[in-house]
Formats: sequence, structure tokens, C-alpha cells
Amino acid sequence: MTTVIAVANQKGGTGKTTTTVTLGHRLALDKHRVLIIDTDVQGHVAVALGLEKQPGIYQAVQWFQGVGNLLVVSARPGLDILPSDKSTEPGKRILAGMDFRERFLAAVISEIAGKYDAILIDCAPSVDVLHVSALVAAKYLLIPTKLDHLAIDGVAEVVNSLTEIRRKSGIGASLLGIVPTFLDRQTNESIVQLQALVQQFGKLVLPPVPVDVHLRECPAFGKTIWEYAPTSRSIVGVANGNGKTVGGYLQIAKIIEEVLQ
Repeated sequence: MTTVIAVANQKGGTGKTTTTVTLGHRLALDKHRVLIIDTDVQGHVAVALGLEKQPGIYQAVQWFQGVGNLLVVSARPGLDILPSDKSTEPGKRILAGMDFRERFLAAVISEIAGKYDAILIDCAPSVDVLHVSALVAAKYLLIPTKLDHLAIDGVAEVVNSLTEIRRKSGIGASLLGIVPTFLDRQTNESIVQLQALVQQFGKLVLPPVPVDVHLRECPAFGKTIWEYAPTSRSIVGVANGNGKTVGGYLQIAKIIEEVLQ
């Protein structure tokens, strides 16, 4: 069975695409069959993987209307993407006027789900028809957040949106966890906001990902962090007071693998 995970936060710059691509590639490296669906008009999933932006969402909207085929692109062994580009914006306008629009991504996924163990949906930082469709289609929701007040406020907004969708429709994702990104132990704000996040959401807060310059560098080379700097801080985490290493995307990926069916 395919496990569908939406990756969302209603604030920009929280590491959504980086988290989606990093986890998606790790799962593929661990021999899972993975698809990433990019719903953001910026099309950064393709860019992060060294590929061209393409009208994957727009073509999917046409397919939903009964015309054409889905555009799925191979990115790495075991990792495919349904890409996005600027045509996603008019595609959303078309979709907004259609019946059953909230079931759009569920319909797309049902068409191709048999090929994959995991499907990750990279959501844009806005509440639009694709955002709602992603939360309806997904089994789980993963929320990356920077450790600042505005980004954490975005976490609450996503959780509220999910609660409203489940109240109205009776379906929708379950919150799998919140990923604190850009942890900087040298700044008081990071520590204070991490503590506030744990106080509010408890065990739903996953191990943090430390700030890492390599994460900013690798998209320019069309590489994921696993290819560019596989022993970097963002992968292996940081040492805690007991001398143990905690956090990092490798630990997050292991948590994700536990829910794959």
C-alpha cells in the first residue's frame, strides 16, 4: 500500500522543499519507490534535483478534465517527480472552478499509486485549492518549521486548516510530526522557540535539523544533501549534553520509514 505524506507550512522559508526532497531521496536510497508531487508554482523540487521545471500540475489538471496524460519524470533511481512551473497558477484557477476539486490530488494519486511505496506532496506556503487537496489526499501531514515566532504561528495555522477540513469532510491527514529546521544552538531564539514548540505540541515535535550551509549550497549543483555532503550536520544532527548525536534528516527519515506500509 502507498503511504501519502503532505509536507506543508503556511509560512515561507521553513524548509518544506528541502525537507521533501531530502527525505524523498533518502527513502529511495533505502530502496523504497518514491514519488514527489510539487504543487508550488516556483517548481523548486525539480531545480533541487538538477532538472528542468515542467508543467506537471497543469497537465494533471487537464488529465482531471479527461484530456491528456500525467507527466511523471524520473529524478533518481527509485525517485520520480510530478513537477511544477509557472503554469501551475492558471492550473489552480481552472481547478477552482471544477466540481470535486478537493479530490484532485487523491484522483491523481489513485491513478499511479501502485507504482510507489511513498508519495510526498510538497505544498506551497498558501491556503489554496492545491493545499486543501493535498491535506485531503494525504494519510499524514509533516510540518517543517523554522524556530522563529512567525514560522511557528504558521504551524498552528496548518493544524487549524487540517482540523477544519476533517470537520467538514470527515477525511484528511493525521499529523505525523513537526520538524524543527535551522536549529542554531548559538542563538537564544532557536532554543526558546524549540522549547515553546515542545510545550505546545509535545511528542509531535520530531528531532531538530541543525542549520547547515551545505543545504543552501547543494541545489546550485543539482544535488541532494546525500550526494553533496552526506556527513554534514543537517544529516547526522548535533551532539547533546550526554555526548550523543540527535536530530538531522537521517533520524527523521528513519521515523518516516516506520509508517510506510
